Amino acid sequence: MKDVFGIDLGTTNSCISTIGEDGLPVVIKNLDDEFTTPSVVYYDEESDECYVGREAKSGMGGAPEQTIAFIKREMSNPNYSREVNGKPVSPVEVSALILKKVVDDANEQRSYEGLTPIRKAVITVPAYFGAMERELTKQAGEIAGLEVLDLLNEPTAAALSYGTKGLEGKTFMIYDLGGGTFDISIMRMKDGVLTTLSTDGDHKLGGVDWDIALLDFALQSCGLDVTYDDIKGERDAAKMLLAAEVCKKNLSKSDKATIKLIYKRKPYLKEISRSVFEEITEDLVESTIDMMHHALKIAREPLTPADIDEIILVGGSSYMPMIKKRILKEFNCQLRLDMFEPDRAVAQGAALHAAKLQGDEKINVALGEDMGARSYGTDISTEEGIMIQNILLRTDPLLYENTFYFTTSNEGQTSASISLYENTSTDPYVSVKKSTLIMDKTLAWNHPVPKGTEIIMHVNRNEEGIVHVTGECSGKKEEFSIETKGLLDPQEVEAMKLSLASKHV
Repeated sequence: MKDVFGIDLGTTNSCISTIGEDGLPVVIKNLDDEFTTPSVVYYDEESDECYVGREAKSGMGGAPEQTIAFIKREMSNPNYSREVNGKPVSPVEVSALILKKVVDDANEQRSYEGLTPIRKAVITVPAYFGAMERELTKQAGEIAGLEVLDLLNEPTAAALSYGTKGLEGKTFMIYDLGGGTFDISIMRMKDGVLTTLSTDGDHKLGGVDWDIALLDFALQSCGLDVTYDDIKGERDAAKMLLAAEVCKKNLSKSDKATIKLIYKRKPYLKEISRSVFEEITEDLVESTIDMMHHALKIAREPLTPADIDEIILVGGSSYMPMIKKRILKEFNCQLRLDMFEPDRAVAQGAALHAAKLQGDEKINVALGEDMGARSYGTDISTEEGIMIQNILLRTDPLLYENTFYFTTSNEGQTSASISLYENTSTDPYVSVKKSTLIMDKTLAWNHPVPKGTEIIMHVNRNEEGIVHVTGECSGKKEEFSIETKGLLDPQEVEAMKLSLASKHV
């Protein structure tokens, strides 16, 4: 099974895994002899070449205006706008460059062994990614020259990598704190089938937020009346953020560490203790704890902390001692943080899933029923005003079918507007302010009907996650699907694929 691959396209670091001779997943090192590759792209102004990985990350301090990092946080941002060297760049393009770098490095290593180039792969995505972000990720893979076998939720991938290590019969949490995003999932392994019970997360929370908090504290302690947000567009800021990251990592190993800053050509040194670091970032840790409890609250079945048998820590930022300490204080259960595993588990699980898809019968963990990532609802009139009634909740099974009944609100009504909204709430009713309008149509029956005439809405979601809605009143129907917006058309994908193929990254 040497020709199956799983890729963790991470916010801060990415890696690729395959199945070894022993049937177990193994991460393929990059050309820097490292297991993970920084998800950073540097665009050279003179040569028009792109550099990805460690070399690009080192350029963040010298030329931040030509460097792009944390692009995964922008995958769902329709207003993202960035120009580098006078040319617009998109999250899809940057993601494709990162994928190409990871694959090219792995192919270089494989060529020494006389192995064929990588063509197919499973790529992981955060569990909270909606349809648009998932499809854009798939397009990034295609632009990078890959056949994307599947998109796998990151917590599910992590659970698969641990699936042969004592999870049978357990209900457990995957706590995935990466460099730029946070995922929490509650899962159960029963009879070799892995089922998701709940997911939650924040795509704007990750290890970089600890770096920023540390940097802000150091700036203030050094008598500089600025914050990272005040100066983040300056070259000094990028270098200082890297220094904060180094200091943070040192504090995971030692009780004290020194951060070295240079601001406006003047050097500053500040010694910081681990206890102070934990104090200034306490609110960040608490926000992850809150999401753990929220995941319990919105689970498919009633769950309490006592129902959790084990918590698995995933993601490089989980190495911080404060994470383990705070979780153990909140949850009285086994905590798993295997050395060297957190930043590789997702890619390894993706490789196992790829092997399963390719017919490897030795993979003894199957995926059970998954969940959607968003709730969908329609606007209704209530005594409090216009509200959104959810007709499909994010906690509902992926395969879903239901019928809802509404009534006309005016005498002699000849039509009704059917508006569909997207939100992340798990409540039956949610404010319009917390929802996004994604589609509206008019259901017209063209003859007056009495007030209170029944309007039937039938909702169906298939295996591919596509939601179909049918509205019916007085013998007339209107059908539509919730389609993904913001995608590239096939011609654009092909053009970007050809352009990227000619670049060395």
